[in-house]
Amino acid sequence: MEVISVVWSCDSFNSPGPDDFNFGFIKFDWEFLKVDIISAVNKFAIKGSWPKGSNDSFICLLPKVDNPQQLGDFRPISLVGCLYKIVSKLLSIKLKKVLSKVIDLRQSTFLEGSELLDSVLVTNEVLDEIRKKKKSCVFFKVDYEKAYDSVSWEFIFYMLGRLGFCDKWIRWIKACLEFSSVSC
Repeated sequence: MEVISVVWSCDSFNSPGPDDFNFGFIKFDWEFLKVDIISAVNKFAIKGSWPKGSNDSFICLLPKVDNPQQLGDFRPISLVGCLYKIVSKLLSIKLKKVLSKVIDLRQSTFLEGSELLDSVLVTNEVLDEIRKKKKSCVFFKVDYEKAYDSVSWEFIFYMLGRLGFCDKWIRWIKACLEFSSVSC
């Protein structure tokens, strides 16, 4: 069953969720918890929504240095509940099967076998070729961090529909993205 393989693929002792449980706890008590966990995942699949509070997460700042003095001295981590991690991993496994059909092969990330640094290497090769041939061109760099901050979720959901994803899939993604809450 997919849920079982997802649970066992998760690191047992990574940071716990807001409920203070990690996958080590779930694996240790799997025989007792499995019916409830599988039931919760199935309810999510049917309803496309979360019970209140089950999609909450907390941001925790871990110090990177011994005596942190400024914000850059901390590494933020998100404490997300195990149930959310299970569902999101199940969705990502399903999405991985169709990514090559919805992402152009010239895209440098998000496809199996491609790496983020591939685009850097291609850019360097293109710039080198332009310099050698003494041609002119325009290059621009996108700040992905700021781009993510300004994502229009409605546009994402619209494009999922245009790309052929069914209403149920879009509802699942909405439930994961729109109805979460983050606290510090």
